[in-house]
Amino acid sequence: MPVSLFSARVRQLGAALVLSAAAIPALALPIMDMHLEDLLPMAPDFKKELNLNANQQTLWQQTESRSRQVMRERQSRRLKMQDAVTNALAGKQVELRDLVGVIDAETATAAAEEKQMREWWLTVNDALNEQQRQQVATFLSEQMMRVADSGSRPVTRDKDDAPAKTGGHHHGAGGAGAGGAGASAGSNGGSVTIPGM
Repeated sequence: MPVSLFSARVRQLGAALVLSAAAIPALALPIMDMHLEDLLPMAPDFKKELNLNANQQTLWQQTESRSRQVMRERQSRRLKMQDAVTNALAGKQVELRDLVGVIDAETATAAAEEKQMREWWLTVNDALNEQQRQQVATFLSEQMMRVADSGSRPVTRDKDDAPAKTGGHHHGAGGAGAGGAGASAGSNGGSVTIPGM
C-alpha cells in the first residue's frame, strides 16, 4: 500500500475516533461514589448562596456540626482500627477471620451513621423552600459532573476536619451536605449518600 494512501487511512481513522468520542455523553459520577467528605468542606459557602432564614440557619448549623463530629469520630476510630489490623498482621499467628470481623463491625457502624446523617439532612431539606431545594439539586448535579470530568477528586483540607476529598464547587468552595444536599458519608465503600434524593 502506498505511503500516501496509508496516511490518508490513518487520518480517516483518527477523524472517526474523534467524532465517535464527541458523540459519547460525559459520564456522571456514580451516586454511590458521592460522599459527605466530598461535600461537607463546601458547606459554608453554599449555605450563603441559599440565603437561609434564621430558623434554617440554626438547623443547618446544628446539622453541619453534628455531621462533622461524626466524621471526626469515624476518622479516629478508623485510625485505631488501622493500627490494630497492622499490628495483628505483623503477628505470628494472625487469624484473618478475626480481622474481617473488625472490618464488618466498622462497616455496620458506618452504615448506621450514614442513615442517621441522611435523616438529619432530610430534616434540613424539609425546612427549605422550593427555590432552595432546586439550588441544592443543581449544586449536586454540578458536583457529579465536575468530579467525573476531572477524573479524580483533589484532596483539600477543611479547617475543622482532617484532609477531605472534594470535587470542587463552581464558586471554588461552595457548600453541601445540606438542605437535602447533605450527603452522608459513604466511606464504607458503597452507600447512598445524598439524603435529599
